[in-house]
Amino acid sequence: MENKPKLTVSGYRGIWGETLNEEIAFSFGVSFAKIIKKNNGKKIIIGRDSRKSGPKIFEILKLAFKKEGISVIDACIIPTPSILLLVKKLKLDGGIIITASHNPKEYNGLKFVTKDGLFAGKNIIEQINEVKEHLKEKYTPNKKIHYTKTDNKKFRQIHISEILKNINTKDIRKAKYKVTVDTINGASSVIIKELLKELNCKVKIINAKQNGEFAHPPEPLVKNLKQISIDVIKNKSDIGFVTDPDGDRLLVVNEKGEIISEEYTMALAIKNILKKNKTDVVVNMSTSNMCKDVTESFGKKLIRSKVGELNVVEKMFEIGSTLSGEGNGGIIYPKINTARDALVGIGVILELMTEQNQKISQIVEEIPKYILLKEKISYNGDLNLLNNKLKKVFSDNLSINEIDLIRFDFKDSSWLHVRPSNTEPIVRIYIEAKTNKRIKEIFKKTKDAI
Repeated sequence: MENKPKLTVSGYRGIWGETLNEEIAFSFGVSFAKIIKKNNGKKIIIGRDSRKSGPKIFEILKLAFKKEGISVIDACIIPTPSILLLVKKLKLDGGIIITASHNPKEYNGLKFVTKDGLFAGKNIIEQINEVKEHLKEKYTPNKKIHYTKTDNKKFRQIHISEILKNINTKDIRKAKYKVTVDTINGASSVIIKELLKELNCKVKIINAKQNGEFAHPPEPLVKNLKQISIDVIKNKSDIGFVTDPDGDRLLVVNEKGEIISEEYTMALAIKNILKKNKTDVVVNMSTSNMCKDVTESFGKKLIRSKVGELNVVEKMFEIGSTLSGEGNGGIIYPKINTARDALVGIGVILELMTEQNQKISQIVEEIPKYILLKEKISYNGDLNLLNNKLKKVFSDNLSINEIDLIRFDFKDSSWLHVRPSNTEPIVRIYIEAKTNKRIKEIFKKTKDAI
């Protein structure tokens, strides 16, 4: 089965020059512009990560919106969460982020933002696809297109100031933390340095060139990171942070240079935020049970949503939660921003260290330990059939949740989540348990069923 990219609530991603080219970018731009114009919109903002194809795509999108009489603000290289926040703060009619998130450097993509500062949901995505399918306008190659970089400091400052006024800035400044950050030559290097300087931290940014040449595989996973461990020790840092190319995911490194799984980021945020405002917390179906344990220690419930940032945010609004997120290092703290935001995560975790007067390693040690396996298996069959087969295999489950294909929770606190990929003919498998032996047992039964 050929894997053709499609626009979903996660956006559109493709290899630049192949599955994403000038014509595709233009057609998406005009389609979104027509929808905004239909709703009497007049101005949007466009930001991008550091990929080399970004400036060209920006100019093509700008041309597409100009055809519909809609003006475009260039936010230049800036994290994804900054754009979602800016759309709301500047009261704009929408936005676009040019990014392929954690995909390799040859990729790029488009994420569409509505005027309420949220990613476009299913309804808007269907409208964009419908308009694009019947679009008459065609892209005409223009050799005169030339991108001029603009200064986006005022936009960065809006994001930073929103964080500073919602955390314990005074005491963090007194702590004078030493912080090392790996921004993978992506979108967040400049703004994170500015934020940490405002917090009176001694900052060392590694891989800070915003040139799209990623210094290591871009997904912030333990296996992809070596340099930051060495640098945290060398710089005698109190903590290290790692972001992905577009700055919405965050991973923590302790003062010993030990890389902490991205699953801990959300658990650390819960540990801080629920001290201030005790509400139930929302995470997706594949997030570690350590978040459940920390949430329940405050007497509140962990509510699970379907995987996908927008699904998490919608459930958060539905139950009136003060915090939501995903186990991939994405914290959503609506008091500041209704998007996964690595900068917010940095502020919240430094605040936690300050208020508990503990080293980050000590705080992490207090969180219950689990082992989480993330795997994928080729599958192009009937999902209902797979569901039924898995139910027969795992008849010893404590509960079943079928909002995102299927998740089993077992009596020994282990769990299994199986769901289809949005972009590939595979199923993703997540298994968490206290021991590797239990994980291997569950995985073998799952693999045999598939």
